[in-house]
Amino acid sequence: MRTLCILFAALMLDAHAAETPIPRLARKDGRYALMEMPIYWEQFEPRAGQFDTTAIDTILTQARAHRVRLVLLWFGTWKNGSQHYMPEWMKLDPERYSRAIDKNGRRVDSPSPFAEASLRADIDAFTAFMRHLKAADPQRTVLMVQVENEPGTWGTLRDYSPAAEKLFHLPAPAGVLKAMDKPAGAADWGEAFGSEAEVCFHAWSVARYIQQIAAAGKAVYPLPLYANAALRDPIKPGAPGTYESGGPTDNVIPIYKAAAPAIDIVSPDI
Repeated sequence: MRTLCILFAALMLDAHAAETPIPRLARKDGRYALMEMPIYWEQFEPRAGQFDTTAIDTILTQARAHRVRLVLLWFGTWKNGSQHYMPEWMKLDPERYSRAIDKNGRRVDSPSPFAEASLRADIDAFTAFMRHLKAADPQRTVLMVQVENEPGTWGTLRDYSPAAEKLFHLPAPAGVLKAMDKPAGAADWGEAFGSEAEVCFHAWSVARYIQQIAAAGKAVYPLPLYANAALRDPIKPGAPGTYESGGPTDNVIPIYKAAAPAIDIVSPDI
């Protein structure tokens, strides 16, 4: 009898999911308003490997009560270029969950896109978040999820850690060169991109990091995913270093398309 009840419940869930198809991106005339709500990694995983879904469940309940749909923002490794919404247990271990290094060898207030421990932790947390969202939201209250928030770095063009330096002095990936309409054969990023080399390298570094998180989450629950950028002025952008580098700003969107195919949309943070 227990087995039959479980089977019946599973069939009912499948039927409901069929009646409420997963949100998707579609082109259509008209305007749309999206309600956005942040999910803070430090609240979701207050202790390593222990996930607290209270905030997510409360948001879903309140959204349904007010009959609104949501876009959820994952404040994970990056929030406005910093790591301030990482869990406290990560902030207290900066050697393992490292920050970016500037040209003078000093840590800056921004996470490193080459911190493997941070990446693995973010993948695990975001996957747990998406898994819970799939189970808790058969109504499809959530339409889309933002992966990270204004990713990138202030105060330094890029990470100058040993891992970053090694890759910067190797040839850029063929996909990036093609996306940015650069010829193959350059010895390293500097030769390929000139004065924009560090900005392009950092965009690729961050996009590659985000791609791994987004792909893992989408494998669990394939909602549309997007990344946003702290804007640079597209008319008078200024020199590299006058705007946050690493995010999907207008000059490096092709790099994000090449390096982060699991991201469906890039958007300005306005």
